Amino acid sequence: FDWPLLAAQAYQESHWDPDAVSATGVRGLMMLTLATASEVGIENRLDPRQSVQGGAEYLANLYDRIPDGVEGEDRLWFALASYNVGMGHIYDARRLAERRGLDKNSWEAMEEVLPLLSQREHYTTVRHGYARGHEPVQYVRKIREYYAMLHANLQI
Repeated sequence: FDWPLLAAQAYQESHWDPDAVSATGVRGLMMLTLATASEVGIENRLDPRQSVQGGAEYLANLYDRIPDGVEGEDRLWFALASYNVGMGHIYDARRLAERRGLDKNSWEAMEEVLPLLSQREHYTTVRHGYARGHEPVQYVRKIREYYAMLHANLQI
């Protein structure tokens, strides 16, 4: 991933505050959980270099786990959404997309169906249950906006 993407993600995660801590225990620039930090070999989530390295590695792991049918930029948007809401909820959203006759490999379809995971009539019919599905949609949208601004300002 290029550094402007990681910078955009870090801004969305922590507003570039290396000491950021959430009520749920995620920490650092990339707001890593303790389990995720351990998974990617990060010892100090509050160390900016380790946090970005860990976040980038975790995002790469998610990117690699996205189903093969998801291609191009959509694959990145799926990975970012997974970083935010978890891969299981992305799989659930793909099931909902199929049920609605939408392209389960399209980010556009995910924008439509992810919010349904907060509605009982939908989340009770999928494996991973309830999710605040509007959050990953907003998360990806904001990262895309910040990424575009960085590119425009840096003339990359």
